Amino acid sequence: MQLEMERVNAPAQAPAVRETAAEDAESTWTNLSLARNVKLGMFHIGSSLADVLANGVWNRIMIRELGMAATPVALLLALRYFLAPLSIWVGHLSDTRPRFGFKRLPYVWGGRFAMVLSYFLLGASTLELAKADAGNSAAGWVGVIASLVVFSIGSTFSGTTFLSLLYDRAPKSQRTRAVGVVWFFLVLGFAVAGVLYSRLLPEFTRDGFLALFLSAPLVMAGLWFFSVVGEERRSAPAVGAGAVEKPPARPFLVEFRAVWASKQARLFFLFLGMTTLFFYMQDVILEPFAATVFEMPLATTNRFSAYWGSLALAGIIVSLILARRFPKRVNNMALARWSVLVLIVAFAIFFISAAAQVRALVTIGLVVMGIGLGMWTVGPLGLMMDMTRAWGAGLYLALWTVASTIARGVGVTGGGVLLDLALHLTGGQQAVSYALVFLVQMAGFVGAWFVLRPISVQKFEQEAPEPETIIAAAMD
Repeated sequence: MQLEMERVNAPAQAPAVRETAAEDAESTWTNLSLARNVKLGMFHIGSSLADVLANGVWNRIMIRELGMAATPVALLLALRYFLAPLSIWVGHLSDTRPRFGFKRLPYVWGGRFAMVLSYFLLGASTLELAKADAGNSAAGWVGVIASLVVFSIGSTFSGTTFLSLLYDRAPKSQRTRAVGVVWFFLVLGFAVAGVLYSRLLPEFTRDGFLALFLSAPLVMAGLWFFSVVGEERRSAPAVGAGAVEKPPARPFLVEFRAVWASKQARLFFLFLGMTTLFFYMQDVILEPFAATVFEMPLATTNRFSAYWGSLALAGIIVSLILARRFPKRVNNMALARWSVLVLIVAFAIFFISAAAQVRALVTIGLVVMGIGLGMWTVGPLGLMMDMTRAWGAGLYLALWTVASTIARGVGVTGGGVLLDLALHLTGGQQAVSYALVFLVQMAGFVGAWFVLRPISVQKFEQEAPEPETIIAAAMD
């Protein structure tokens, strides 16, 4: 109530705020062609190359070839998850503190440049550890820690601001397609990166490792630069007597509290967190489940990601086509609901497979899970764009990213912890323990379904604060 009264009693700021809103509207281009959308999607090919190089190649070499303990390696790789809340502040900076006339590009390029440098340092530091006896090199460990800290900070600065750039670049009618295409390339990139790195480094050698950690970051840098160059218009500084006075800056904490006051925003944050957490609980247990319960060979379980990944790509394509042809019936909310239902079915299939020990259901579960993930990529991620206001796109999208990022870290860790707890409670019964984990995942998606039901884009737009409200509150 106080904020509403201050909005009415602050007419001096209204013209400037309206001008800001107009500038925000103009910052969204009138059209995002499919070719431009694909160009932007190449950004996430680079992201996939970066992710697999750290979590696949470096992780494996440190633990298997160099014999390092898994815990410190895992903690260093998970550092970016712990730094995720920092992206909310970074998103606010990109909204309110342009650099060189650009809102997003300086943060995107600055963060990715830091990631490229971190890989050069990581490669050199890892080879220093490889030279030392059992990794006893202080300089090597300092270099590894420093490189992964820089990597995590760079990822935090650039990930959300790229998403904000995508929001700015696409008009409202094309944002679902925009985010769907970009995430299509992210999923595709994981498959490409795995095959590429296995060919470039079939076995660990000093020269091969050094060549990979020098060449791969340069390829990433090229993709990141090419994908976003020319995709943000530079704003000219206002000069002359007719220039509109720049509105007061919106303080971060005041703006964040105003955004978080919306019940719809809190519900959507919870929904994104729940779906991400319960999906990624399978990340560390799915292949061991098939190997332990059904004695599937390594060659078979290594293909699991190809199964569900290819179906996820197909799900993205089909969802985008249906959303384009039937926009009223196949909208983001409908796809979000269907994706949750499909994933409930997927984890129910895994539960039955484990509890009844039916091997054939594993493949069916992988197919259904892939389809559900494809629908989730288009639906809730498209809904994420709908649940964002243009004046605070960086902050809103950072908030949604934090929900997903932290939840993913908790989910990956929680899946392993829950399995160990189940094994302890059941006296080591493998099939029953895996079944309990899948049952928790299924129940989690049922809960997410009920969280999604009261969420409404229309109610969100009614609850979301106007920028003049925040400015008035800051001046109180």
